[in-house]
Amino acid sequence: MPNVMQQAPPERKSRDDLTKALRLAFGDIHDAALAEVASRVEWVDVRGGSNLFRQGDPGDSLYVLVRGRLQVQITDPDTGLESVVGEITAGEVVGEIGLLTGEDRTATLWATRDSRLARINQSAFDGLAENDPSLYRQLAKIVVERLRERTSVPRFNPKVSNIALVPARPGNGAAELAEELYAGLSKFAPTLHLRPENVDSLAELPGAALAGEGSRTDHALGDWLAEQETRQRFILYEADAQDTEWTRRCLRQADVILTVANASDDPDPVGAELRLLKGDSGKGSVRRILALIHPDDETIRGTGNWLGRRHADEHYHIRSGAPAGVARLARILSGNAIGLVLGGGGARGFAHIGVYRALVEQGFPIDWVGGSSIGAVFAACIALGWEPEKIEERARTSFVRDKLLGDYTIPFVSLLRGKRLDRLIQQFFECDIEDLHIPYFCVSTNLNNGKLLVNERGRLSRSVRASVALPGILPPAVRGNDLIIDGGVLNNLPVDIMRNRSVGKVLVVDLSGNQEYTLDYDAIPGPLEIFVSKLPFTRDLNVPGIVTMMINSTVIASRAHARSVRNEADLVFSPPVRRFGLLDVGSFDEIVDAGYQHVRERLAELKSLVKPD
Repeated sequence: MPNVMQQAPPERKSRDDLTKALRLAFGDIHDAALAEVASRVEWVDVRGGSNLFRQGDPGDSLYVLVRGRLQVQITDPDTGLESVVGEITAGEVVGEIGLLTGEDRTATLWATRDSRLARINQSAFDGLAENDPSLYRQLAKIVVERLRERTSVPRFNPKVSNIALVPARPGNGAAELAEELYAGLSKFAPTLHLRPENVDSLAELPGAALAGEGSRTDHALGDWLAEQETRQRFILYEADAQDTEWTRRCLRQADVILTVANASDDPDPVGAELRLLKGDSGKGSVRRILALIHPDDETIRGTGNWLGRRHADEHYHIRSGAPAGVARLARILSGNAIGLVLGGGGARGFAHIGVYRALVEQGFPIDWVGGSSIGAVFAACIALGWEPEKIEERARTSFVRDKLLGDYTIPFVSLLRGKRLDRLIQQFFECDIEDLHIPYFCVSTNLNNGKLLVNERGRLSRSVRASVALPGILPPAVRGNDLIIDGGVLNNLPVDIMRNRSVGKVLVVDLSGNQEYTLDYDAIPGPLEIFVSKLPFTRDLNVPGIVTMMINSTVIASRAHARSVRNEADLVFSPPVRRFGLLDVGSFDEIVDAGYQHVRERLAELKSLVKPD
């Protein structure tokens, strides 16, 4: 393999690092055996972004990682889908299964940064184990522990330590953003900011930034950087805009590659970005993020042009002179971002407004927002950057004064025509999801194939309209040859989807509690009897209406899912809105206040979980 180099260790490399790694790998191995193992190893350097070995390669040796980091990637033989299932850090063993069984490699190992390993081949290990059989027991223990970890952890989230910040073009504000991001990351943990101008002096290595790969200075710098990783929680590598030796090192060391661009520039990649597009870096599952800088008073638009010209797993918008965007980016990169999930629930969804108002008043930032059904509507308002007062005023005007849900029609397809709702959505949500201030998603359901759709690209109006299309209540949305309906049919509380986003804590507003009915009849009364029971001074028979029955029966399949995913949330808000009907628009203010007061009552619990700004 061209990117794997076997060589003697450089002069400055002390065998103390190898001894430390071997002790971590093999546990209570006695000194004589340790010295014997150390004498049999071969040194292997792997360039960041390259593979150590691939799934299916012969399993003829094991490796001990001395410095750097590797990711474990498995390819499904039936589907060809690749997934990252684990991470290897210094002092861990890889390749032990092949050594024990003689079988081919069961996974691919990618170096997520420049890494150094000690290789022990089959014959060398067999010779060592003859003198010390405990080595076999130790390998078996490693296999068992690794299998236990992979079966007990439902989702692997790579640890972010090294962040490579790459300017899309010279002089585009990336340097200023790097300073602000360094300050933001430092609030969470010790952070080192490396630039080509300061790395030589900090590392005490003249010419370090210009050192060519494989040179003595290059190896010495690699050792110094590995040492910094043990001292710092984050290392922010500020790369050049051009494809230089320093830029290549930054990309090889990165857990996250953050491209910084000025939204007013030409979106075509140049310079260092072209190296990314050529595939020379970013192998494995290194996250790629696009940060777009905008003037403070400019409407965000055209993000799709940037995303269409490069691969980006995520993108974020930053306003010049406004600290909120950089603070959000620091929280996301450091694993401290807050995701807010808003569930469906008809008119009970007005409680979302009160919840959001309480969170804003207390200074809790929202870094990612998603929702289903009515939750998709209010999540979109938050993602647009609207203040709580603006959301409340527009919702009261639309739902109460203008009777948004009052355009009944002959129910060939639905009870409501939905024209008023369409006009509102077109008025307020006619933009691209990619251009929203805060990252957003909503869910809908494909009626033709029964699959859940996660909407996080394209026109916001189309996605919101589809997510609220309750079957029988509102007409389905049409996309090509498909009919799209309410997301709550399959997932009324998309906590699981939010958990797959770059958030550290997930807050959830669950409105799924059903209204309870006390029945004092053996059969459903007739229409006339029900009508009379609604008159003053008569006994209310407490019969659910047709709309309530339709809505409840539509989302009943997703309730079990909602109960299960609640456990994935860090905090679940359940405002007391059960007494309100699903179309009880007239109780707008009471429902909003119920959400607001519920959060206020749980402030102590919330503050113990999340720190306000």
